[in-house]
Amino acid sequence: MEKTETAAVFTAHNIRLDDGTYTMPDSPHSMVDLSWFKSSRGLLETVFPGDKSQFRLADVGCLEGGYAVEFARMGFQVLGIEVRDLNIAACNYVKSKVDLPRLEFVQDNALNIADHGLFDVVFCCGLFYHLERPKEYLHTLSAVTKKLLILQTNFALVSRRDRIFRVSTGLPWLADRLLRRQVKTRFILSAPAENEGLGGRWFTEFPTKGSFAKRDSNRWASWDNRKSFWVQREHLLQAMHDAGFDLVMEQFDNLKPTIAENLLGRRYQTDLRGTFIGIKTG
Repeated sequence: MEKTETAAVFTAHNIRLDDGTYTMPDSPHSMVDLSWFKSSRGLLETVFPGDKSQFRLADVGCLEGGYAVEFARMGFQVLGIEVRDLNIAACNYVKSKVDLPRLEFVQDNALNIADHGLFDVVFCCGLFYHLERPKEYLHTLSAVTKKLLILQTNFALVSRRDRIFRVSTGLPWLADRLLRRQVKTRFILSAPAENEGLGGRWFTEFPTKGSFAKRDSNRWASWDNRKSFWVQREHLLQAMHDAGFDLVMEQFDNLKPTIAENLLGRRYQTDLRGTFIGIKTG
């Protein structure tokens, strides 16, 4: 891939610019190669076939703007919302290098999405599991979403044994490492807990006040809170329905071509990551 000259630093989104260069030329894959984008594109084409120029899409916590760019290339009116200085600088750089008049970026806290109007689609990827009050934010998203919510997020799994013995994921993680076994999960999460009436586990974003004070440079972490709540998968589906999405489902085609292997071979349980879809059918 041809390199682009840029003062902006990209950590995740390898975006093709109009001159044929890429924002992360050493990466073997561009945004359009990512399974999460492919599955989202397929869903969007199904729900919004044909001309998309009249539909608004919000990309909340858009990081470096890669998904927002590709959705704008599909024809949507796209607003990318990003709070961090380094990330919005990357977004604005990309904006200056692509001819996409329907693409806009704004520097704002994703919690303030209601200040930016209503949207036919809300794309929430890599943000939801960084929140301390995810249920409250689901209701915020529902209030501004006219049709479709794509929620790409980490979640928690809680077994019956976990509930009985109140065990964090740290102990089995350490045991697996010491015994050189495949770890059951990559994340250190709290014992099963309840937050906003939902089951799940807590995740530490910033262990100290000092690290939290430097959060602007930690581009993949939370913004308002030092710990976040990962909602138990089953409770997340229920919470989406309760928030006003009458059609709720989980999308698995981003695991292809080996969907069964990924689900049965524990990658799904190890990564604790899924795509949850909410649709308002009325």
